[in-house]
Amino acid sequence: MPQEFSRLVRLFIAFTGLAALAACGGGGGGSLGSDDGNNPPPGSSGPTVTLDASSRSIATGQTVTLTWSSTNATSCTASGGWTGAKATSGSEVTAALSANTNFTLTCTGDGGSRSASVSVVIVPAPTVTFSAAQSALIANYSTTLSWNAANATSCTASNDGGGTFTGDRPAVGADATGPVSATTTYTLTCTGVGGTTSQSVTVTASAPPAGQVVLFGRVTFDRLPFSSVLEQGLNASQPVISPAREVVVQVTGGFSASTVTDAGGYYAVTVPAATSVQVAVRAQMQKSGTAPTWNFRVLNNANSDALYVLQGSSGVPVENTPRNLHAPSGWGGTSYTAPRAAAPFAILDTVYNSKQMILGASPNAQFADLNLYWSTSNRTTINNFCPDNGDIGTSFYFRDPSGNTFDDCGQPLPEGIYILGDYAGGSGDTDEFDAHVIAHEFGHYFEDRFSRSDSLGGEHGSGDQLDMRVAFGEGWGNAFGAMSLRDPQYRDSFNGISDDFGFNLEADSGNDGWFSEASVGEILWDIFDDSPAESRDDVALGFGPIFEVMTDEQVSTEALTSIFSFASALRSANGSASGEIASLLDDENINGDGAFGAGETNGGGDTRFTEIYTSIAVGAPVTGLCSTSNASGNVDGNKLGNRRFLRFTKNTTGLVTIVANGVASGAGTQAAVDPDILVHSRGQVLSFGTNGNGEPIGQSSANGQETISQVQLPAGTYVIEVYAYEVIDPNQSVATPRCMSVSISGTN
Repeated sequence: MPQEFSRLVRLFIAFTGLAALAACGGGGGGSLGSDDGNNPPPGSSGPTVTLDASSRSIATGQTVTLTWSSTNATSCTASGGWTGAKATSGSEVTAALSANTNFTLTCTGDGGSRSASVSVVIVPAPTVTFSAAQSALIANYSTTLSWNAANATSCTASNDGGGTFTGDRPAVGADATGPVSATTTYTLTCTGVGGTTSQSVTVTASAPPAGQVVLFGRVTFDRLPFSSVLEQGLNASQPVISPAREVVVQVTGGFSASTVTDAGGYYAVTVPAATSVQVAVRAQMQKSGTAPTWNFRVLNNANSDALYVLQGSSGVPVENTPRNLHAPSGWGGTSYTAPRAAAPFAILDTVYNSKQMILGASPNAQFADLNLYWSTSNRTTINNFCPDNGDIGTSFYFRDPSGNTFDDCGQPLPEGIYILGDYAGGSGDTDEFDAHVIAHEFGHYFEDRFSRSDSLGGEHGSGDQLDMRVAFGEGWGNAFGAMSLRDPQYRDSFNGISDDFGFNLEADSGNDGWFSEASVGEILWDIFDDSPAESRDDVALGFGPIFEVMTDEQVSTEALTSIFSFASALRSANGSASGEIASLLDDENINGDGAFGAGETNGGGDTRFTEIYTSIAVGAPVTGLCSTSNASGNVDGNKLGNRRFLRFTKNTTGLVTIVANGVASGAGTQAAVDPDILVHSRGQVLSFGTNGNGEPIGQSSANGQETISQVQLPAGTYVIEVYAYEVIDPNQSVATPRCMSVSISGTN
């Protein structure tokens, strides 16, 4: 299966420091009996009581039927919303209800008394807010309709002008009107338990200025969906015609004009009448000026980073006649036989979904420019890492703020998301229609540009025991994709398009722990999701609270970024859900406390790793700190136990010296020949060690010692990372632990 990051790129980054109601069981089923405190005498059989209502949620003025039964009871008495003596079993229709009402039945027998209760809630009629972005348009322009309905279970759209705003709609959403040729009234009718409510907005349409005509149309593309059967790949025979949303449209013809499509893929621009024009659609989403802002482009890395453009034909606009453009998939029945014009727009459509989710949490977000590099040459087989040739190895996100990263062809490596596209006659790997893959990488872009990630990257899989930073980063990417697509089923096609693999974040992977990307992804999805509560998931916060933590506390945490730092901050900021979040963590066998995971008991089968951070102080050396390759399926330096972490709290500003010495680690093992040290502060590598010859990390230390000498540190909390280089070096094979002692001298 393809891995998600280029080891060559990510290892470079690693070594350079870069980067329901009470007692009624919720919404259905039988009610719960509640003990009134009168326990039956020893040796007797106490009564049992069940009480249910035909509906738990009704409109004001409606009635419900109460049904009850009991055993070992001689009498029953009603209280709350009904009164009087009742038979020991039966049913009864209530009076019309106008307020939330609790009904209780207490039944008594020789063994004592028991009670059961059921509550009925009055649901008001839906409230609907409904608006148009522009209420006055030039004829054949389009606008966006937005709405939000509370207490609604369904909504239906209609209009009196024959437009596209018709049919079922969700309770919250936005949609395009399509071209408005005449004044049109749009209506949204929403229905709920409490009744039906309608709201309307009217959009007027006027003629264009004299001598002008409106050039309008719709831009669409073929999206190849996944087969309904898992592991059957993409269903190319049934492409879904999808709108190209918010892409740039350019019109030329002795002049130049541009616009962007709306949420329905519609565009319109006023041009001189009787003038031949050409329409071109750029694989670009751009908004500048006032916030929010963004600029996302799909470029061909194997063709001088050229921007993909969908060209339309030339001609004179015909009044009231749309000029539509469609990007086909290029699929010829059994293979690709034509240019894959749809691919860049499918990529951008996934970006659109991610952008919209972020804007929902931060309406004025400013997105850093992002290029997405895709080519039909981008392949998994890699002799030399060289994007200009299509040798990218896998889909990945990359940014080096220093700009000093070069590929194996000697070229600077541009920042952005690189996406596989080589079909290779049906044996290659194409990711342009794999929305979860692209959204995953956009999740890494989010971490980099909006949040913070201390991840090393490198090869990884859902069954791996990973460095906690990698586990969080990859689990975040998986969950971000699921959240932005509102789909917990990750799927990634391969073998051309004929096969796929994946996982479902609603299912337990079995690899539980703080070192598992699967556990992290499952927790994050369960915190977000708004699906009906599962047996192990009683929290659904949505993206807003997650965004707040990722852009605040996760950025400033003194610990390394992990599920501990994230969950601790989220629980603190969302106290009412803290217990439920703790339950999600416990279900994944994560029990460490606070950002540093104090008291964790799950070491992934190795008790050495239950202590996430070992405390160290000036003059108090730590010994027996072992760097191991036990959890490494292959050596990549990013697995559990490869690297060890110390927590150092400095009380005053001053100079310190940090020394790591290789020590004998047991019978039949060798001393660590090359210990390495890095000092982290809130996501930055402040200092790294040198060996006895003054050489930096990664260089052989003949004397088995690495030193950070006389480094000035302000008062604060630091993380010291130590490891034996030969354990993480892909060119070495070290099966036995390499252990070290670490000491700090200087001012505390």
